[in-house]
Amino acid sequence: MKDNFVSTITKRLEPYKLPSNWKWFFWEDIMRSYQQGMIRSNSQLGEGNVEYLKMGDIDINGTANLDNLKRTEASERELKEFKLNNGDFLINVRNSLQLVGKTCVVDNIEGRKILYNHMLVRIDNGNSEMNYFINAFLNIPSSKKLLDRIKEGTTTVIALYQRELNKLPIALPDTITFTSIVNVYKNIRVKIEVNNKINQELEAMAKTLYDYWFVQFEFPTSEAQAKRIGNLSLVGKPYKSSGGLMVFNEALNREIPEGWEVDELGDVLKTELGGTPSTKIREFWDGDIPWLNSGEIANFPIIDSEEYITEDSISKSATSLMPKGTCVLSITRHLRPSILGIDACANQSVVGILESDKLKASFIYPYLVNEIPRLMTLRTGAQQPHINKKTVDTSLIINPSLEVLKDYYKLANPIYDQIINNSFQNQKLSALRDWLLPMLMNGQVRVAHSYADGNLGRAEQELGMVAEDNTKFDNAKYGEK
Repeated sequence: MKDNFVSTITKRLEPYKLPSNWKWFFWEDIMRSYQQGMIRSNSQLGEGNVEYLKMGDIDINGTANLDNLKRTEASERELKEFKLNNGDFLINVRNSLQLVGKTCVVDNIEGRKILYNHMLVRIDNGNSEMNYFINAFLNIPSSKKLLDRIKEGTTTVIALYQRELNKLPIALPDTITFTSIVNVYKNIRVKIEVNNKINQELEAMAKTLYDYWFVQFEFPTSEAQAKRIGNLSLVGKPYKSSGGLMVFNEALNREIPEGWEVDELGDVLKTELGGTPSTKIREFWDGDIPWLNSGEIANFPIIDSEEYITEDSISKSATSLMPKGTCVLSITRHLRPSILGIDACANQSVVGILESDKLKASFIYPYLVNEIPRLMTLRTGAQQPHINKKTVDTSLIINPSLEVLKDYYKLANPIYDQIINNSFQNQKLSALRDWLLPMLMNGQVRVAHSYADGNLGRAEQELGMVAEDNTKFDNAKYGEK
Protein backbone atom coordinates (compact mmCIF):
# COMPACT_ATOMS: atom_id res chain seq x y z
CA MET A 1 0.00 0.00 0.00
CA LYS A 2 2.88 2.37 0.78
CA ASP A 3 4.02 1.98 -2.85
CA ASN A 4 0.73 3.44 -4.12
CA PHE A 5 1.65 6.98 -2.99
CA VAL A 6 4.55 9.40 -3.44
CA SER A 7 5.91 10.66 -0.12
CA THR A 8 6.96 14.31 0.19
CA ILE A 9 8.03 14.10 3.84
CA THR A 10 11.74 14.57 4.57
CA LYS A 11 13.79 12.32 6.83
CA ARG A 12 14.17 15.17 9.31
CA LEU A 13 10.38 15.39 9.81
CA GLU A 14 9.76 11.65 10.28
CA PRO A 15 8.53 11.24 13.90
CA TYR A 16 10.34 7.95 14.55
CA LYS A 17 11.94 5.01 12.77
CA LEU A 18 9.62 2.40 11.22
CA PRO A 19 10.19 -1.25 10.21
CA SER A 20 11.38 -1.70 6.63
CA ASN A 21 7.88 -2.58 5.37
CA TRP A 22 6.50 0.78 6.58
CA LYS A 23 6.97 4.31 5.22
CA TRP A 24 6.12 7.87 6.36
CA PHE A 25 3.93 10.26 4.34
CA PHE A 26 2.36 13.65 4.87
CA TRP A 27 -1.42 13.35 5.10
CA GLU A 28 -1.72 15.60 2.02
CA ASP A 29 0.13 12.88 0.06
CA ILE A 30 -2.89 10.62 0.66
CA MET A 31 -5.76 13.09 1.09
CA ARG A 32 -8.02 13.79 -1.90
CA SER A 33 -10.51 16.27 -0.46
CA TYR A 34 -11.29 18.20 2.74
CA GLN A 35 -14.85 19.36 3.46
CA GLN A 36 -16.18 21.11 6.57
CA GLY A 37 -19.77 20.33 7.59
CA MET A 38 -23.05 22.23 7.72
CA ILE A 39 -23.87 24.87 10.35
CA ARG A 40 -26.99 24.41 12.45
CA SER A 41 -27.76 26.05 15.80
CA ASN A 42 -29.41 24.07 18.60
CA SER A 43 -32.64 26.01 17.97
CA GLN A 44 -32.73 24.58 14.44
CA LEU A 45 -32.61 20.99 15.68
CA GLY A 46 -35.75 18.96 16.37
CA GLU A 47 -37.95 17.92 13.48
CA GLY A 48 -36.67 17.78 9.93
CA ASN A 49 -36.03 15.84 6.74
CA VAL A 50 -32.47 14.76 7.67
CA GLU A 51 -30.48 13.46 10.64
CA TYR A 52 -27.63 15.61 11.96
CA LEU A 53 -24.36 14.15 13.25
CA LYS A 54 -22.60 16.32 15.84
CA MET A 55 -19.18 16.09 17.47
CA GLY A 56 -20.75 14.65 20.63
CA ASP A 57 -21.95 11.64 18.62
CA ILE A 58 -18.32 10.55 18.11
CA ASP A 59 -16.54 8.85 21.00
CA ILE A 60 -12.85 9.01 21.89
CA ASN A 61 -12.25 5.48 20.54
CA GLY A 62 -12.92 6.19 16.87
CA THR A 63 -16.58 5.20 16.51
CA ALA A 64 -19.83 7.11 15.94
CA ASN A 65 -23.13 6.46 17.70
CA LEU A 66 -25.87 6.90 15.10
CA ASP A 67 -28.77 5.70 17.26
CA ASN A 68 -30.10 8.98 18.69
CA LEU A 69 -29.19 11.67 16.19
CA LYS A 70 -31.00 15.02 16.17
CA ARG A 71 -32.98 16.03 13.10
CA THR A 72 -33.03 19.25 11.08
CA GLU A 73 -34.24 20.66 7.76
CA ALA A 74 -31.82 20.68 4.84
CA SER A 75 -32.09 21.96 1.26
CA GLU A 76 -31.44 19.83 -1.79
CA ARG A 77 -28.08 21.59 -2.22
CA GLU A 78 -27.10 20.84 1.39
CA LEU A 79 -28.26 17.25 1.05
CA LYS A 80 -26.11 16.79 -2.03
CA GLU A 81 -23.09 18.48 -0.44
CA PHE A 82 -23.11 17.12 3.11
CA LYS A 83 -24.88 13.73 2.97
CA LEU A 84 -22.70 11.00 4.49
CA ASN A 85 -22.06 7.68 2.77
CA ASN A 86 -20.89 4.33 4.13
CA GLY A 87 -17.15 4.38 4.73
CA ASP A 88 -16.81 8.18 5.06
CA PHE A 89 -14.09 9.45 7.42
CA LEU A 90 -14.76 12.35 9.83
CA ILE A 91 -12.50 14.29 12.20
CA ASN A 92 -13.60 16.73 14.91
CA VAL A 93 -11.64 19.97 14.32
CA ARG A 94 -13.08 22.20 17.09
CA ASN A 95 -13.66 21.10 20.69
CA SER A 96 -11.96 21.04 24.08
CA LEU A 97 -8.26 20.18 24.28
CA GLN A 98 -8.99 16.57 25.28
CA LEU A 99 -11.68 15.95 22.66
CA VAL A 100 -10.59 17.79 19.52
CA GLY A 101 -9.15 15.32 17.04
CA LYS A 102 -11.79 12.63 17.60
CA THR A 103 -12.28 10.60 14.42
CA CYS A 104 -14.62 7.96 13.04
CA VAL A 105 -15.64 6.03 9.96
CA VAL A 106 -19.42 5.98 9.51
CA ASP A 107 -21.15 2.89 8.19
CA ASN A 108 -24.45 0.98 8.32
CA ILE A 109 -26.34 4.07 7.13
CA GLU A 110 -28.15 2.56 4.15
CA GLY A 111 -31.43 4.38 3.49
CA ARG A 112 -30.66 7.19 5.96
CA LYS A 113 -30.03 10.85 5.18
CA ILE A 114 -27.32 11.85 7.66
CA LEU A 115 -25.54 15.20 7.41
CA TYR A 116 -22.70 16.40 9.63
CA ASN A 117 -22.04 19.66 11.46
CA HIS A 118 -19.41 22.36 10.96
CA MET A 119 -17.22 21.18 13.85
CA LEU A 120 -16.54 18.06 11.78
CA VAL A 121 -14.55 17.68 8.56
CA ARG A 122 -15.00 14.91 6.01
CA ILE A 123 -11.69 13.85 4.50
CA ASP A 124 -11.58 11.64 1.42
CA ASN A 125 -8.52 9.41 1.69
CA GLY A 126 -9.21 7.63 -1.59
CA ASN A 127 -11.43 4.74 -0.49
CA SER A 128 -13.13 3.29 2.58
CA GLU A 129 -10.25 0.87 3.23
CA MET A 130 -7.81 3.77 3.58
CA ASN A 131 -10.37 5.63 5.70
CA TYR A 132 -10.49 2.68 8.10
CA PHE A 133 -6.70 2.55 8.26
CA ILE A 134 -6.32 6.31 8.87
CA ASN A 135 -8.99 6.11 11.58
CA ALA A 136 -7.08 3.26 13.25
CA PHE A 137 -3.75 5.07 12.91
CA LEU A 138 -5.01 8.34 14.42
CA ASN A 139 -6.42 6.56 17.49
CA ILE A 140 -3.15 5.09 18.75
CA PRO A 141 -1.31 7.00 21.53
CA SER A 142 1.69 8.05 19.40
CA SER A 143 -0.61 9.53 16.73
CA LYS A 144 -2.67 11.38 19.33
CA LYS A 145 0.58 13.00 20.50
CA LEU A 146 1.28 14.09 16.91
CA LEU A 147 -2.20 15.65 16.77
CA ASP A 148 -1.66 17.36 20.13
CA ARG A 149 1.38 19.18 18.71
CA ILE A 150 -0.66 20.92 16.00
CA LYS A 151 -3.67 21.94 18.10
CA GLU A 152 -4.24 25.68 18.42
CA GLY A 153 -6.62 27.90 20.39
CA THR A 154 -7.62 29.22 23.79
CA THR A 155 -8.01 27.34 27.05
CA THR A 156 -11.63 26.51 26.24
CA VAL A 157 -11.82 26.11 22.44
CA ILE A 158 -9.12 24.26 20.53
CA ALA A 159 -8.93 23.87 16.76
CA LEU A 160 -7.16 21.76 14.15
CA TYR A 161 -6.54 23.64 10.90
CA GLN A 162 -6.24 22.18 7.42
CA ARG A 163 -2.74 23.57 6.85
CA GLU A 164 -1.43 21.62 9.87
CA LEU A 165 -3.46 18.48 9.12
CA ASN A 166 -2.02 18.46 5.60
CA LYS A 167 1.45 18.10 7.10
CA LEU A 168 0.51 15.50 9.72
CA PRO A 169 2.81 12.44 9.37
CA ILE A 170 0.96 9.23 8.45
CA ALA A 171 2.67 5.81 8.38
CA LEU A 172 1.64 3.25 5.77
CA PRO A 173 2.75 -0.41 5.57
CA ASP A 174 3.03 -2.87 2.71
CA THR A 175 -0.18 -4.14 1.11
CA ILE A 176 -0.37 -7.44 3.04
CA THR A 177 0.03 -5.73 6.42
CA PHE A 178 -2.37 -2.96 5.40
CA THR A 179 -5.07 -5.43 4.32
CA SER A 180 -4.70 -7.51 7.46
CA ILE A 181 -4.94 -4.47 9.74
CA VAL A 182 -8.04 -3.15 7.97
CA ASN A 183 -9.77 -6.56 8.08
CA VAL A 184 -8.96 -7.08 11.75
CA TYR A 185 -10.19 -3.59 12.64
CA LYS A 186 -13.41 -4.15 10.72
CA ASN A 187 -14.04 -7.48 12.43
CA ILE A 188 -13.40 -6.00 15.87
CA ARG A 189 -15.70 -3.10 15.01
CA VAL A 190 -18.48 -5.49 13.97
CA LYS A 191 -18.17 -7.38 17.27
CA ILE A 192 -18.28 -4.13 19.24
CA GLU A 193 -21.34 -2.95 17.31
CA VAL A 194 -23.10 -6.28 17.92
CA ASN A 195 -22.45 -5.94 21.65
CA ASN A 196 -23.72 -2.36 21.57
CA LYS A 197 -26.96 -3.42 19.88
CA ILE A 198 -27.40 -6.26 22.36
CA ASN A 199 -26.92 -3.78 25.19
CA GLN A 200 -29.51 -1.41 23.72
CA GLU A 201 -32.02 -4.24 23.53
CA LEU A 202 -31.18 -5.41 27.05
CA GLU A 203 -31.60 -1.89 28.44
CA ALA A 204 -34.97 -1.54 26.70
CA MET A 205 -35.99 -4.91 28.12
CA ALA A 206 -34.93 -3.86 31.63
CA LYS A 207 -36.87 -0.60 31.41
CA THR A 208 -39.99 -2.40 30.21
CA LEU A 209 -39.66 -4.79 33.15
CA TYR A 210 -39.28 -1.92 35.63
CA ASP A 211 -42.24 0.02 34.21
CA TYR A 212 -44.45 -3.07 34.21
CA TRP A 213 -43.65 -3.81 37.85
CA PHE A 214 -43.28 -0.36 39.43
CA VAL A 215 -45.21 2.08 37.20
CA GLN A 216 -48.14 -0.07 36.09
CA PHE A 217 -47.91 -2.30 39.20
CA GLU A 218 -48.44 -5.45 37.15
CA PHE A 219 -45.82 -7.59 38.90
CA PRO A 220 -46.80 -11.27 39.38
CA THR A 221 -49.14 -11.72 42.31
CA SER A 222 -47.53 -13.83 45.05
CA GLU A 223 -49.33 -16.50 47.06
CA ALA A 224 -49.33 -14.24 50.13
CA GLN A 225 -50.85 -11.39 48.11
CA ALA A 226 -53.44 -13.71 46.57
CA LYS A 227 -54.46 -14.86 50.07
CA ARG A 228 -54.95 -11.24 51.15
CA ILE A 229 -57.11 -10.67 48.07
CA GLY A 230 -58.97 -13.87 48.89
CA ASN A 231 -58.40 -15.66 45.59
CA LEU A 232 -55.51 -18.14 45.27
CA SER A 233 -56.18 -18.54 41.55
CA LEU A 234 -54.58 -15.10 41.08
CA VAL A 235 -51.07 -16.40 41.94
CA GLY A 236 -48.69 -15.38 39.14
CA LYS A 237 -51.18 -13.06 37.46
CA PRO A 238 -50.63 -9.27 37.01
CA TYR A 239 -51.24 -7.65 40.39
CA LYS A 240 -53.22 -4.47 39.70
CA SER A 241 -55.40 -5.71 36.84
CA SER A 242 -56.20 -8.86 38.84
CA GLY A 243 -57.68 -6.86 41.70
CA GLY A 244 -54.58 -6.39 43.84
CA LEU A 245 -55.15 -4.23 46.90
CA MET A 246 -54.27 -0.59 46.20
CA VAL A 247 -54.19 2.49 48.46
CA PHE A 248 -54.20 6.16 47.53
CA ASN A 249 -50.95 8.03 48.20
CA GLU A 250 -51.39 11.78 48.61
CA ALA A 251 -47.73 12.65 47.90
CA LEU A 252 -47.86 10.95 44.48
CA ASN A 253 -51.55 11.70 43.94
CA ARG A 254 -52.12 8.16 42.75
CA GLU A 255 -52.77 4.66 44.02
CA ILE A 256 -49.92 2.34 44.93
CA PRO A 257 -49.96 -1.29 46.12
CA GLU A 258 -50.96 -1.84 49.72
CA GLY A 259 -47.96 -2.04 52.07
CA TRP A 260 -45.65 0.01 49.82
CA GLU A 261 -44.23 3.33 50.93
CA VAL A 262 -43.24 6.61 49.30
CA ASP A 263 -40.09 8.34 50.58
CA GLU A 264 -37.79 11.18 49.71
CA LEU A 265 -34.80 9.69 47.93
CA GLY A 266 -32.31 11.20 50.38
CA ASP A 267 -34.08 9.52 53.31
CA VAL A 268 -33.62 5.99 51.98
CA LEU A 269 -30.45 6.25 49.88
CA LYS A 270 -27.07 7.86 50.51
CA THR A 271 -26.14 10.51 47.96
CA GLU A 272 -22.75 12.07 47.21
CA LEU A 273 -21.93 15.30 45.35
CA GLY A 274 -18.69 15.16 43.42
CA GLY A 275 -15.84 17.65 43.46
CA THR A 276 -12.73 18.67 41.54
CA PRO A 277 -9.25 18.40 43.07
CA SER A 278 -7.09 21.48 42.53
CA THR A 279 -5.68 21.47 39.00
CA LYS A 280 -2.77 23.57 40.27
CA ILE A 281 -1.42 20.64 42.30
CA ARG A 282 0.14 18.16 39.85
CA GLU A 283 0.39 15.45 42.51
CA PHE A 284 -3.42 15.21 42.53
CA TRP A 285 -3.61 14.09 38.89
CA ASP A 286 -2.54 11.20 36.64
CA GLY A 287 -3.10 8.64 39.38
CA ASP A 288 -5.03 5.39 39.10
CA ILE A 289 -8.47 6.44 40.38
CA PRO A 290 -11.05 7.24 37.65
CA TRP A 291 -12.46 10.78 37.84
CA LEU A 292 -15.52 11.65 35.75
CA ASN A 293 -16.76 14.91 34.30
CA SER A 294 -20.49 15.38 33.79
CA GLY A 295 -20.26 14.77 30.03
CA GLU A 296 -19.01 11.22 30.63
CA ILE A 297 -22.27 10.33 32.41
CA ALA A 298 -23.76 10.02 28.91
CA ASN A 299 -21.91 6.69 28.72
CA PHE A 300 -23.91 3.70 29.93
CA PRO A 301 -22.59 1.88 31.81
CA ILE A 302 -19.44 3.73 32.93
CA ILE A 303 -16.37 1.49 32.81
CA ASP A 304 -13.58 4.02 32.27
CA SER A 305 -12.79 7.73 32.53
CA GLU A 306 -10.86 10.31 30.55
CA GLU A 307 -8.93 11.53 33.60
CA TYR A 308 -7.48 9.91 36.72
CA ILE A 309 -6.61 11.28 40.16
CA THR A 310 -4.53 10.13 43.13
CA GLU A 311 -5.67 8.91 46.55
CA ASP A 312 -4.18 12.03 48.13
CA SER A 313 -6.49 14.24 46.06
CA ILE A 314 -9.59 12.56 47.52
CA SER A 315 -8.71 13.38 51.12
CA LYS A 316 -7.81 16.97 50.17
CA SER A 317 -10.79 17.90 48.00
CA ALA A 318 -14.57 17.69 47.88
CA THR A 319 -14.62 14.63 45.62
CA SER A 320 -15.30 11.16 47.01
CA LEU A 321 -14.81 7.61 45.79
CA MET A 322 -18.09 5.95 44.83
CA PRO A 323 -18.26 2.14 44.60
CA LYS A 324 -19.25 0.29 41.44
CA GLY A 325 -22.99 -0.17 41.32
CA THR A 326 -23.54 3.47 42.27
CA CYS A 327 -26.02 5.29 40.04
CA VAL A 328 -24.71 8.66 38.90
CA LEU A 329 -26.68 11.64 37.63
CA SER A 330 -25.27 14.63 35.76
CA ILE A 331 -27.02 17.72 37.13
CA THR A 332 -25.81 20.45 34.73
CA ARG A 333 -27.41 21.23 31.35
CA HIS A 334 -28.21 17.75 29.98
CA LEU A 335 -29.40 15.60 32.89
CA ARG A 336 -28.41 11.98 32.36
CA PRO A 337 -28.24 8.90 34.61
CA SER A 338 -25.82 5.98 34.41
CA ILE A 339 -24.39 3.13 36.51
CA LEU A 340 -20.78 2.78 37.61
CA GLY A 341 -19.20 -0.48 36.48
CA ILE A 342 -16.04 0.62 38.33
CA ASP A 343 -15.15 2.49 41.51
CA ALA A 344 -14.87 6.16 40.53
CA CYS A 345 -14.91 9.79 41.62
CA ALA A 346 -16.68 12.63 39.79
CA ASN A 347 -16.82 16.40 39.56
CA GLN A 348 -19.29 18.74 41.24
CA SER A 349 -21.79 18.47 38.36
CA VAL A 350 -22.45 14.83 39.23
CA VAL A 351 -24.50 13.33 42.07
CA GLY A 352 -23.94 9.71 43.05
CA ILE A 353 -26.82 7.64 44.46
CA LEU A 354 -25.39 4.66 46.33
CA GLU A 355 -27.11 1.30 46.60
CA SER A 356 -28.62 0.21 49.91
CA ASP A 357 -29.29 -3.28 51.23
CA LYS A 358 -32.81 -2.98 49.85
CA LEU A 359 -32.66 -0.68 46.81
CA LYS A 360 -30.19 -1.78 44.15
CA ALA A 361 -28.89 -0.16 40.94
CA SER A 362 -31.28 -2.23 38.80
CA PHE A 363 -34.15 -0.44 40.58
CA ILE A 364 -32.56 3.01 41.05
CA TYR A 365 -31.33 3.48 37.47
CA PRO A 366 -34.66 3.00 35.63
CA TYR A 367 -36.31 5.15 38.33
CA LEU A 368 -33.86 7.96 37.45
CA VAL A 369 -34.49 7.47 33.72
CA ASN A 370 -38.20 8.04 34.34
CA GLU A 371 -37.45 11.08 36.52
CA ILE A 372 -35.43 12.96 33.88
CA PRO A 373 -38.38 14.77 32.21
CA ARG A 374 -39.58 16.09 35.60
CA LEU A 375 -36.09 17.07 36.74
CA MET A 376 -35.45 18.92 33.46
CA THR A 377 -38.34 21.27 34.28
CA LEU A 378 -36.73 22.12 37.64
CA ARG A 379 -33.44 23.39 36.21
CA THR A 380 -32.43 26.97 36.98
CA GLY A 381 -29.77 29.26 35.53
CA ALA A 382 -29.74 30.83 32.07
CA GLN A 383 -26.12 30.13 31.11
CA GLN A 384 -25.76 26.72 32.79
CA PRO A 385 -29.23 25.23 33.46
CA HIS A 386 -28.87 22.89 36.42
CA ILE A 387 -30.46 21.27 39.42
CA ASN A 388 -28.75 20.80 42.79
CA LYS A 389 -28.22 17.87 45.11
CA LYS A 390 -31.19 18.93 47.26
CA THR A 391 -33.48 18.52 44.25
CA VAL A 392 -32.28 14.94 43.92
CA ASP A 393 -32.53 14.25 47.67
CA THR A 394 -36.11 15.52 47.90
CA SER A 395 -37.35 13.58 44.85
CA LEU A 396 -40.08 11.11 45.76
CA ILE A 397 -39.35 7.44 45.21
CA ILE A 398 -41.65 4.45 45.59
CA ASN A 399 -40.31 2.00 48.15
CA PRO A 400 -41.79 -1.42 47.29
CA SER A 401 -42.09 -4.41 49.59
CA LEU A 402 -38.92 -6.47 49.97
CA GLU A 403 -40.86 -9.52 48.80
CA VAL A 404 -41.54 -7.94 45.38
CA LEU A 405 -38.07 -6.47 45.10
CA LYS A 406 -36.39 -9.85 45.63
CA ASP A 407 -38.41 -11.37 42.78
CA TYR A 408 -37.65 -8.34 40.58
CA TYR A 409 -33.90 -8.56 41.22
CA LYS A 410 -33.87 -12.20 40.10
CA LEU A 411 -34.98 -10.98 36.67
CA ALA A 412 -33.38 -7.52 36.44
CA ASN A 413 -29.91 -8.03 37.95
CA PRO A 414 -28.76 -10.56 35.30
CA ILE A 415 -29.79 -8.12 32.57
CA TYR A 416 -27.68 -5.30 33.99
CA ASP A 417 -24.80 -7.69 34.71
CA GLN A 418 -24.80 -8.75 31.05
CA ILE A 419 -24.83 -5.12 29.89
CA ILE A 420 -21.76 -4.39 32.03
CA ASN A 421 -19.99 -7.58 30.90
CA ASN A 422 -20.61 -6.73 27.24
CA SER A 423 -19.20 -3.26 27.84
CA PHE A 424 -16.05 -4.68 29.42
CA GLN A 425 -15.71 -7.06 26.46
CA ASN A 426 -15.88 -4.06 24.13
CA GLN A 427 -13.22 -2.35 26.21
CA LYS A 428 -11.02 -5.42 25.84
CA LEU A 429 -11.59 -5.53 22.07
CA SER A 430 -10.78 -1.82 21.78
CA ALA A 431 -7.60 -2.28 23.82
CA LEU A 432 -6.56 -5.21 21.62
CA ARG A 433 -7.22 -3.12 18.52
CA ASP A 434 -5.16 -0.21 19.90
CA TRP A 435 -2.37 -2.59 20.97
CA LEU A 436 -2.04 -4.12 17.53
CA LEU A 437 -1.02 -1.17 15.34
CA PRO A 438 1.79 0.23 17.56
CA MET A 439 3.28 -3.28 17.86
CA LEU A 440 3.30 -3.62 14.07
CA MET A 441 4.83 -0.18 13.66
CA ASN A 442 7.74 -0.79 16.01
CA GLY A 443 8.43 -4.26 14.63
CA GLN A 444 7.48 -6.20 17.78
CA VAL A 445 4.63 -7.94 15.92
CA ARG A 446 4.59 -9.10 12.33
CA VAL A 447 1.82 -10.33 10.04
CA ALA A 448 1.64 -14.08 9.39
CA HIS A 449 0.97 -14.00 5.64
CA SER A 450 -1.19 -17.10 5.66
CA TYR A 451 -3.60 -15.23 7.95
CA ALA A 452 -3.69 -11.99 6.01
CA ASP A 453 -7.37 -12.41 5.22
CA GLY A 454 -7.99 -10.92 8.66
CA ASN A 455 -10.12 -13.68 10.17
CA LEU A 456 -10.84 -12.77 13.78
CA GLY A 457 -10.30 -15.52 16.32
CA ARG A 458 -9.24 -15.59 19.94
CA ALA A 459 -6.79 -12.99 21.23
CA GLU A 460 -3.73 -11.99 19.23
CA GLN A 461 -2.73 -15.47 17.96
CA GLU A 462 -5.94 -15.73 15.94
CA LEU A 463 -5.71 -12.16 14.69
CA GLY A 464 -3.14 -13.35 12.19
CA MET A 465 -0.34 -11.73 14.16
CA VAL A 466 2.86 -13.30 15.45
CA ALA A 467 4.30 -11.65 18.56
CA GLU A 468 8.03 -11.61 19.23
CA ASP A 469 9.40 -12.80 22.59
CA ASN A 470 8.28 -10.76 25.60
CA THR A 471 5.51 -9.07 23.63
CA LYS A 472 2.07 -10.14 24.74
CA PHE A 473 -1.30 -8.42 24.87
CA ASP A 474 -2.48 -8.20 28.48
CA ASN A 475 -5.79 -10.09 28.35
CA ALA A 476 -6.16 -10.15 32.13
CA LYS A 477 -6.13 -6.35 32.33
CA TYR A 478 -9.26 -6.14 30.20
CA GLY A 479 -11.11 -9.29 31.27
CA GLU A 480 -14.87 -9.28 31.60
CA LYS A 481 -16.08 -8.49 35.10
